Amino acid sequence: MRLLRAKFENFRLLRDLQIDFASDPHRKLTVIRAANETGKTTILNALQWALYGDDALPGKGDGYRLHPIDWDGTDKKRIPITVTVEFEVVRHNNVRGTIRESRNRYRIVRSAYEQLRGTDWTRTNTTVHLYKLSDTGATQIESPDAMISDELPTELRDVFFTDGDRALSFIESDVTLSTKRERVQRAIRSLLGLGIVEIAIRHVKKSSAEINKKARSIGDGGDLEKIANCLESNNDEAGELEIKLEDAKEQFTSFDEKLGEIERKIDEALKKGDREKLRKDLEGVKKTIARLDERIIAANKDHSALFKGEAMARDLLVPILGAAFKKLKNLYDQGKIPNTTIPVLEERLSTNTCICGETLKDDGGMGTQRREHICRLIENSRKADAVQGIVTDLYYSSKSLEPRPEDTESRWISLYTKVVQAREGLQSLRDDEGRKLKGLEQTLDSLPDTDIQGLRDTRRQYLEQRDRFHEEKTKFAAKIDTLARERVFLTQERDKHLREQTKGARIISELEVAKDITDVLERAYELITKEELNKVSELMNSIFLEMIGSDPEQGAIIQRAEISQEFDIIVFGPNGRFLNPDRDLNGASRRALTLAFILALTKVSDVEAPNVIDTPLGMMSGYVKRSVLRTAIRESSQLILFLTHDEISGCEEILDEHAGVIFTLTNPSHYPKMLLNDSGMRERKIIRCSCNHRLYCRICERRLDATLTPELIS
Repeated sequence: MRLLRAKFENFRLLRDLQIDFASDPHRKLTVIRAANETGKTTILNALQWALYGDDALPGKGDGYRLHPIDWDGTDKKRIPITVTVEFEVVRHNNVRGTIRESRNRYRIVRSAYEQLRGTDWTRTNTTVHLYKLSDTGATQIESPDAMISDELPTELRDVFFTDGDRALSFIESDVTLSTKRERVQRAIRSLLGLGIVEIAIRHVKKSSAEINKKARSIGDGGDLEKIANCLESNNDEAGELEIKLEDAKEQFTSFDEKLGEIERKIDEALKKGDREKLRKDLEGVKKTIARLDERIIAANKDHSALFKGEAMARDLLVPILGAAFKKLKNLYDQGKIPNTTIPVLEERLSTNTCICGETLKDDGGMGTQRREHICRLIENSRKADAVQGIVTDLYYSSKSLEPRPEDTESRWISLYTKVVQAREGLQSLRDDEGRKLKGLEQTLDSLPDTDIQGLRDTRRQYLEQRDRFHEEKTKFAAKIDTLARERVFLTQERDKHLREQTKGARIISELEVAKDITDVLERAYELITKEELNKVSELMNSIFLEMIGSDPEQGAIIQRAEISQEFDIIVFGPNGRFLNPDRDLNGASRRALTLAFILALTKVSDVEAPNVIDTPLGMMSGYVKRSVLRTAIRESSQLILFLTHDEISGCEEILDEHAGVIFTLTNPSHYPKMLLNDSGMRERKIIRCSCNHRLYCRICERRLDATLTPELIS
């Protein structure tokens, strides 16, 4: 597939723009020269929308405006938005041993309306039409999405339409490890056509479900029918959950990538001007504050504990307890505590013998009189027993509070002084760091054209959404795992009952055949993935080393790059030492590695499709920039590059040699700060001129260009 031309009407800044693409296989490079904020990313989004619909828009189109932002909505306008793309499909057919080439041209037109009501807007459902073009006219083709999907599958969108910054999520740590692996794995399997094998596996599993229904039909309402019904419900529920799981994975990956983009924007905002030190100081203060906060929390707990401890009770009660302990000691010395009178007297009554040795028998004489006297003593003692019991308990239980000879000064005051001093010292340090943080953030917020708070709010929203889908992903995976274990048990029970049925043998045979086919397809799936993964890995390594000019035999720092069996893109240095692509490679090498991965995928898959790349040479200069450009041109079947003026600088000779189409896009609203001349255009729109990489005109001449001396055309 090759792109031929595209026309944009009312798609954001692209009010009325037509662009052409180079289709000559010998000069297959298209260069769209455009400064920042000049519609590069908008064109990338518009092309994908034309081919894939709303799902290709940021956030799947939810809340993503298409119409020009300065369109007046006071009169409730209905704005038509259209993107038209013409492309060519080239096929090579083997006819009796002779390879014959056939070329078919198509035009796809995707349209929508957005209704404005003041500052609000709504979008109608998009419509899409596909036409096959010939010398005699245009013939409409049914099911255009299916045809596009065959030529350029949806899964390949991120590979063939690449944002130079966003593509770094294949290797950078701004996204989670699972997202990086997911993106690499999906890209490889999609490009290698493994979707066909996945469809075959699903068909066989569906056939197994149909065979299971046969088992239910011979069950005669018994256990076999019940088990077959349970299996059918299990399969249906598992199928629904797998769809939900895939959607949750996709949403998680999407928000994880968006979070990475926001993190990069925040990082770039922190680096604006010569403010790199500000970014480092800000992170350092945040870490210090986090540590101080932990220590302050611990100090607060220690402070609170002082008011609950024994030390405070002892020190506060010493004046009162001193006198109390003295009285208790006197009572103890007098034998009044602990109270033992009643037990002794009762024991004498039971033995009928007084302490003095006289009889206590109830004999009507002196024994009776003595006995009555002791009973009166017991009764009188019993009335005072409750008080004595309390005093006895108090004497023994309060021994730990009794002042000790060594307690010459307040122990609690000493502890309190230490805790308060530590707490106040920490709080003072925390206040100092807080003032530093506030000062740094104020400086940060004062940076021109940087809405740091807005970026932070967006980051928080993306983080919440990502975490929500991660939770859903985990939940669905757990349910699927539970259903799988249940399915194994149900299958065993079903097969056991089938063997007891006269018609069961045939059904078991059919089920075993379906299982064997599924096993073969799944093994083939994994084998193809592994084999093709190795091919992509080897080619990626070759392209990458060529791009950065690294020669392992000459002791280069970067020895090789590869894709692991876990779908991680990794790099090795001398002696097999692992290099973290995100931390140990510079910006130019990271971009080169990403482009090498994409080009290797394209080459191994044998898919002929355009590589449309936005700002691929950012952060590059010198040899690496020129090498990356030459390699990308060689390895692509059609290469469309959006390049800034800085990216082009130093590569003019390469563009002279390989570019088939070059033109310049300009945003007139950049006058007078960035553009030298007033175009007279008052609408916010992107305009095109025919200037190539060596020319400029009154439309595109920029203030930085005024110091240069290329040819000026009118």
